[in-house]
Amino acid sequence: MSVDNLLKALDDEYKAYSFYFSASEFGTPFTNLLEAEANHINAISFHLNELKAQIPANPYNFTTPKSFEEAATTALQNEQANVELYNTLVANESDPQIIDTFYRLQAASYNNHIPALQNALNLNSNSKFLEQLNQGKVLIDETAVMVNRLKDGSLSQDELEGFLGKLNYSLVGGAIVGAFGVIIANELLNKNKE
Repeated sequence: MSVDNLLKALDDEYKAYSFYFSASEFGTPFTNLLEAEANHINAISFHLNELKAQIPANPYNFTTPKSFEEAATTALQNEQANVELYNTLVANESDPQIIDTFYRLQAASYNNHIPALQNALNLNSNSKFLEQLNQGKVLIDETAVMVNRLKDGSLSQDELEGFLGKLNYSLVGGAIVGAFGVIIANELLNKNKE
């Protein structure tokens, strides 16, 4: 049973290694995980060599994921499946040294790989949120310039239309357009009172 279990583990580690290789252009954590998977392959290969079993070549080759988020999400799913696989392999193994290796590899996925991927996803999400906030700030600053130009009468209709055409009609954009509309209406009402 040991050789079968080791070959199943090796296949899963080959899959992980190849996936991280395909995602390595996104940098960390994928480059770090690629190195860790190479160590996992070596640990399993050691046992296979001890048992004089033939070590198959890595059959996996993945295309680069479309985005960092896709790579991290897929990697998380793969790591969770890896933890479950090792539960099965440990339950079906009798060699204490191989069981120890399986536990160490499982612990690496559970304690190191999964948290690293979750942290990377969180940092990436926070980075995108900050970028959106910065874009909103730029838009608010530009809105203030437009309002001041509207107040002093130096804003042409073409400039106003060009500015409104640049707005992203998301929640933030919609709020800014609404506020801008109120300011314009207020200015027109104040001019009518004069």
